[in-house]
Amino acid sequence: MSAAAPRLRCAVYTRKSSEEGLDQAFNSLDAQREAGEDFIRSQRHQGWTLVEARYDDGGVSGGTVQRPALQRLLADIAAGRIDAVVVYKVDRLSRSLTDFARLMQAFDERGVCFISVTQQFNTTTSMGRLTLNMLLSFAQFEREVAGERIRDKIAATKRKGRWVCGRPPLGYRLSDPRPGSERRLLIIPQEAEVVRAIFRGYLERRSLVGLANHLNALGHRTRGQDGALGRPLDNTFIYRALTNPIYIGKITHTPGTPAPGTPGSPGTPAPGSQTAASTHGTAGVRGQSGAESFGGTHVWDGLHEPIIDAETWDAVHALMTRCKRASASSPWTHTHLLKGLLRTSGGDAMSPSSVKAARTRSGGTSGGVKGRYYVSQRAIRHGYASCPIKSVSAPVIDDLVRGMVLDHLRDRGADLRHLDAGHRDREVRGVIEAVTLAPDSIVARLRRDAIEALRARCRARAKVPSADPSPRCLFHPEVEEGPTGPALRLAIEIKRHDGKRMLLGPGGRDLFRRVDHADRPEPNARLVQAFGLAYAWRGEALGSGEPLDRVARRMGTASGRLHTLLRLTHLSPRIAAAALSGTLPASIILKDLLAAADHLDWARQEAALGLPEQRR
Repeated sequence: MSAAAPRLRCAVYTRKSSEEGLDQAFNSLDAQREAGEDFIRSQRHQGWTLVEARYDDGGVSGGTVQRPALQRLLADIAAGRIDAVVVYKVDRLSRSLTDFARLMQAFDERGVCFISVTQQFNTTTSMGRLTLNMLLSFAQFEREVAGERIRDKIAATKRKGRWVCGRPPLGYRLSDPRPGSERRLLIIPQEAEVVRAIFRGYLERRSLVGLANHLNALGHRTRGQDGALGRPLDNTFIYRALTNPIYIGKITHTPGTPAPGTPGSPGTPAPGSQTAASTHGTAGVRGQSGAESFGGTHVWDGLHEPIIDAETWDAVHALMTRCKRASASSPWTHTHLLKGLLRTSGGDAMSPSSVKAARTRSGGTSGGVKGRYYVSQRAIRHGYASCPIKSVSAPVIDDLVRGMVLDHLRDRGADLRHLDAGHRDREVRGVIEAVTLAPDSIVARLRRDAIEALRARCRARAKVPSADPSPRCLFHPEVEEGPTGPALRLAIEIKRHDGKRMLLGPGGRDLFRRVDHADRPEPNARLVQAFGLAYAWRGEALGSGEPLDRVARRMGTASGRLHTLLRLTHLSPRIAAAALSGTLPASIILKDLLAAADHLDWARQEAALGLPEQRR
C-alpha cells in the first residue's frame, strides 16, 4: 500500500489594477479565485488543500509590492502557514521582473511552491524558472508600453494648450472637473488678485521671505480643501508662483524620453507654438518642435486667460536673474562639519550658508571676508522672527562639537590628535548620528558601533603627532547612553555679541579652546597678525621720525588702518601676552581689544576684557 501524499496548504492570490467593476456581484477577483480553487480541488489526490484566508488586492497596480493582501500573504508564508501560492496568471503576482525575482527568492527560502493556473509552471525546475522569467519580461514590457502611450497622450493634449491633470494652481479652477469633460482653466478673481500681489510685491520688496510675511499679515493664505483658507505663505510657495508660466497663459510639460511628435523630439512643429523671444523677453529656447524650453521643461500656448502680463513677468525674472548672479558671484566651498547632521530642537534642519562681508578700511582686511553659518530652514522659509535659533556661526559650533566628540573619543581610547585636520573631521563625522541645538543646550548623539570600529583602527595606527590644532571642550558634557550609542549633552547660552550670535558656556564663559598636539593653546591668527603689524609700524615710525601718514604710504597701507592698529600698542603687556599665547577668551575679537586700548589704565583695560584681577 502506497504512502499518503504529503499535505500541501495552498493560498489563492488575486489582483486587479483598477477598481472598475469591483462593486459587481461577481467580479474579476471572484473569477480568479474560482479558477484557483478549482485547480486546487483537481489536485486533492496529491494532498492539496485550500487555506481559509483570502488574499485579494483590488484596485492596486502590479508594479509595486506594497499591496495589503500581498503583504499579509508574505507574513503568513514567513509564519509557516502556507506551502503553495496559486494565481490565475503570473502577472497577477507582479509585473516587475525585479520584484518577481525577489518574491521567488522569498518563496524558495521558505520552501513555498508557485503555481499559475493558466500557465502550467513548476518553479522547482530550471526550465520552469526560465519560462517564468521570459513571460514576466513580456508582462513588464506591456506595462511600460502602456505607460508610454499615456505619456504620449498627455504630451499631445498639452501641446493643444489644455490642462491635463492635477490640481490647478492658485488663481484658477477647472470649468468642469468631471472625467471626460473639457478641462479648461477659468480665473478665480479673488485668488488672481493674490497672484498679482505676489508679482507686484516682489518687484517692490525683492525678498521672498519679506513678501511672504507681508502677504500673511494681510490675511492671504494658500488654497485649502473645498475653497477654505490653507496654510500661510512661505518663500517656497512665492518662488513657485513667480516661476510658473501658467500665469502668462502657458501650459508646461516636462517629458521623460521624448516620443515622436512630442516636444524635444524630431518631428513637425506643432501649430501655434511660439518661442519666448517672439512673445516676451524671458529666456526661452526654441526646440526642434517649436516649443519654448525653460531648462528641460517645454512651454506651450494655453487656451486659458493669463493673469500676469508679459511685461510684469519679464521685469520679475530680470530681477530674479540679477539677484541670482549676485549671490553666485563668490561661491563658497569650505567644508561644514555638521552638514546634514544639525537640527534645531524644533526639528528644523540647519543648512550651511555663507556671506561676504563688505570691504573695510579700518578693520584690518585687504578684501572681503567670508563668514560661514548654519541657518534654520524655518528662518529661511518664514523669516528670522519665527525661529528662536535663527542662525549660528559654523566655525564656532563645528569647533564645539568637534571638541566634545574628540574629548569623548579620547576617554574611550580613540585619540585622534595624531591625524591631520581632514582625516580627523572624517572620523568625527563618521561617529556622529545627529546634533540637536536648543537655546539652552546642545546634544550630540553618537553611534556606538562606529566608536568601536574607530577604537580598533586607532590601535592599529602609528601615533605620529599632527601639527594641526584641535579644539578642547572646557566643560564636561553629560553622557546619556541610548539604544544606538551615547548622547553628549552640554548646557550653553546663545548671546548676541558684536552683531554675531555666539555660543557661550554658563555665565558667558568660553566653551572650547583650540590646542595643538601637546595641549598648548592655539592663538587667534588674526589677532597675532594685528599685533605684529602694530608693533612693526610703531618701530618704523619711531625709528624714522616721519609723520604717520608718510609712514603709512611707505608701508603700502591706508593711513586710517595704521592709526587704528597702533592703538594695540597701548594695551598692557598681560593682554598682549594672552592674545599671542591663545589664552584670551574666544569671544574677544579685534574690536574689543581696540575699545579696551582707549583706557590708559592697564587695570581698567584688563577688567574691560574680563581678565581675572592679578594678585599683587
